[in-house]
Amino acid sequence: MSNLKERRAKIPDHRHCIICGRPVPPKEELCSDECRSVYEGRLKRERRTRILILILYIALLGSLFFIFFLPR
Repeated sequence: MSNLKERRAKIPDHRHCIICGRPVPPKEELCSDECRSVYEGRLKRERRTRILILILYIALLGSLFFIFFLPR
């Protein structure tokens, strides 16, 4: 059991890159410019998807409103 504690004590403080998993300093999230560009691309795609879902949701609610609440 003490052997495990000794091994853990030798590992310096670090985090892992959120894209590739390589160790990085504790205050950073990404290890390289390549990982940063991949991360930014994912964020842009995620924002675009959220906006598209919001637009589709509004269109669906609008069409349901016109179908059910418009006087005939």
